[in-house]
Amino acid sequence: MRPVTARGVRKFLAGGLLCLLFACAGDQAPDAAGTISRDVFVGTYVELRTAALHSPDGRVGPEAKAEILESNGVTEADLLDYVDVHGARLEFMVEVWAEIDDTLRALRTEDDPAPAS
Repeated sequence: MRPVTARGVRKFLAGGLLCLLFACAGDQAPDAAGTISRDVFVGTYVELRTAALHSPDGRVGPEAKAEILESNGVTEADLLDYVDVHGARLEFMVEVWAEIDDTLRALRTEDDPAPAS
């Protein structure tokens, strides 16, 4: 058995510190810093789905889509980037889609069209 040296202790502590820093990163994916927030993604998606549900053909027209995106301060690319960055995190994305679904259900009224199956 080799004797413990100051250098060995420093390496051990540095490794432990790195592990701690990675563990404290929480829910964020490594590339998440450049994406929109979850709240912005959910809010924008809910507005887009609501507009689609209220349109005759079930689609959001280009003008309405541009207006919704602009009012939320995002682009279509921002929404796609969010899904690209977080898409591999299955549990996280299941929670995001559940939040969107719950919000849409809470906003429904009797006059709303039935959701597509």
